[in-house]
Amino acid sequence: MKTGISTASFFTKLPTESCFAALADMGAEVTEVFLSTYSEYEKGFVDALGGRLDGKVKVHSVHALSSQFEGELFSPSNRVRDDAERLFRKVCYAGNVLGAKYYTFHGPLNLKRSSPPTDVAAYAERFSYLADVARTYGIFIAVENVHYCKFATPELMRDLMRACPALCATIDIKHSLFSGYDPIRYIDAVEDRLVTVHVTDVTKEDTTALPGKGRFDFEKLLRDLDRRKLEPAVIIEAYARDFAYLEQLKAAYDYLRGIAEKQEK
Repeated sequence: MKTGISTASFFTKLPTESCFAALADMGAEVTEVFLSTYSEYEKGFVDALGGRLDGKVKVHSVHALSSQFEGELFSPSNRVRDDAERLFRKVCYAGNVLGAKYYTFHGPLNLKRSSPPTDVAAYAERFSYLADVARTYGIFIAVENVHYCKFATPELMRDLMRACPALCATIDIKHSLFSGYDPIRYIDAVEDRLVTVHVTDVTKEDTTALPGKGRFDFEKLLRDLDRRKLEPAVIIEAYARDFAYLEQLKAAYDYLRGIAEKQEK
């Protein structure tokens, strides 16, 4: 079972281009590269970022700041969709340059109280097109169970995976808990389509924390993954507010890696 740390964890602490060295120092096996602003989608930045890879840390996936354009990929307006697709293709290109296999994808938001029921078939048709686009870059879309997006429940994730066989899944611990479900319910819903697990702990007060500093049972999670014979990349996606020093992030990674190694024995 591969374990790693997302570059999102370094937001405001290190620029994206400085993360690979820090990840290598922490012993991370894999990473998810989080591109957090429009300039980071541009070819010049991406090509330079790819030049910083030295083989010590493998890029498992890429992630964009989804609120900037992912919802617009499903707009009823052709012009809006086309503009969003240009950004989508840039992120897919970045994934290709960085050697990633997956694009962690939030998709459309679900913020309005009056939102109509989710038409899974209609979304699946659009996802199928986007999945075909991503494959031209060697990338698979892995839809994430974000609590404020359309596919926030285990049932909807299951329905989407069945309706669109081209998709993979990312299950996020904090988003599962914030949606009111045990993460295992999502894992059972997506089954062998699971390629990434985002790891953040959650406290009794429902605030986020580094793994091992909250109430979530990571030993049980990794044991359940092993029992199901699933091998997703388990990647820490921490918030900058949850730690002050990089040494604290490394200690959290060592904690997670220790649990994974115990499962492997």
